[in-house]
Amino acid sequence: MSGHDTEELVRLLAGELPPERAAALGARLVREPELAAAWRRLETAWRAAEPAPGAPVPPGFAHEVMARARREAEGAPVLSWALAPLWVRAAGAAALASGIIVGAGLGALRRPAEPPAAATAAAAEAAPASEENGFLAPSLAEEYLAALAGEDGEGS
Repeated sequence: MSGHDTEELVRLLAGELPPERAAALGARLVREPELAAAWRRLETAWRAAEPAPGAPVPPGFAHEVMARARREAEGAPVLSWALAPLWVRAAGAAALASGIIVGAGLGALRRPAEPPAAATAAAAEAAPASEENGFLAPSLAEEYLAALAGEDGEGS
């Protein structure tokens, strides 16, 4: 008996062997006593390794768990800004306000200057409007087709 035979027997036990190969292995089990003995050993070990069926959940278990959770939740401390000391609330408000001010200041610094109206008009005339999407910039498809047309014109 080879390692391949052992692998086939384990696959048969697990139900992973295709029907035609399972039938062929069953025929070999009848003909080969050594293989049949290995099958019996593997089957015994396989059955012994199966876990025992689980115990059923006792009646009312879910209700008991929910009742206990509700009891524990009633005694739990409530977290609220109203319970925090005045200095904690003031520090939180100051941190929030300073974050808003710093964020607004950084946003104003990063905003680019408005382009002159003449440059915007020249850019609009240079780039044909895409009729599909309504934007002034050409679409990706238009740029691709223009590039192809440029390559065709260069090769001529």
